[in-house]
Amino acid sequence: MGCSSLTSVTIPNSVTTIGGEAFSGCTNLQKVHIGDSVKAIGEYAFDYCTSITQISSEAVVPPTCESGVFTNINKSKCKLIVPKNSLDAYKQAYQWKDFLLIEDNTTGITNTVYNKAGLADVYTIDGTKRLSKASTDEINALPKGVYIVNGKKIIIK
Repeated sequence: MGCSSLTSVTIPNSVTTIGGEAFSGCTNLQKVHIGDSVKAIGEYAFDYCTSITQISSEAVVPPTCESGVFTNINKSKCKLIVPKNSLDAYKQAYQWKDFLLIEDNTTGITNTVYNKAGLADVYTIDGTKRLSKASTDEINALPKGVYIVNGKKIIIK
């Protein structure tokens, strides 16, 4: 509570439980990333986090939520991103199903990032050119990391 300067949070894969009211009242919190080991979220953990626009969860099984976990979050505007094969589970899970924008986090990148020729220059996050006129396959074969392709940030997982 009282974390008004916090704008994003990543719950690491080593965490299994998010405690009750852990982020309650973090009114400037916009993005939440939940690691793959989280099994449970305590009551009112994200209550009054009114600025959240995106929650991404790597947990294959939707974490069990106690009461009021996402109270006062605009669930019609907040995007929930979940593992590809878990989309239906989240759409049926208590409290998770209340989000209207639930998407899967497809691995790799889609052709929408590239120009019509399908080739793009790839830069590392520090601005170093990594590849010239790379194809989709070449880009998807890059090691894990953050890259800039056609002026857009992409993440290879």
